[in-house]
Amino acid sequence: METDLLTLFANEDTIESLTTTQRLWAGLITTVLGMGITFVILILLQFVIGLFEKLPDPEKKPTPARKPTPAPAAGKAAEKPATQADAELVPVIAASVAMMLETSTANIVIRDIKQVEDTSPTWRGAGIAEQMQNRI
Repeated sequence: METDLLTLFANEDTIESLTTTQRLWAGLITTVLGMGITFVILILLQFVIGLFEKLPDPEKKPTPARKPTPAPAAGKAAEKPATQADAELVPVIAASVAMMLETSTANIVIRDIKQVEDTSPTWRGAGIAEQMQNRI
């Protein structure tokens, strides 16, 4: 009966002769078939993409084996020598902290500056840059 409805539904001349119930049935069957086929194809695409991840990358060159580097001593921290940029950075940080605390730089002593690693995702940085561009 369902295939009969679909054949009737495909013919434009007989669409007007169908009852409302038959039209709804044919529409429902068409919808279910379309969604089912789409769902099956999406699952197949997921498996194909999963297979691509397992293929070796032809552009990636093999890295040569490296010798392990010795770990630094537990009591000593690895110190890097101060550069010109670090020497310029200290007064800038001192001035900004003094401004935030509403005091003079003579009341502030900076003993150590450590750079904090940025672990935020790249899309966050792109969003911030876009917001800043919109403000200008």
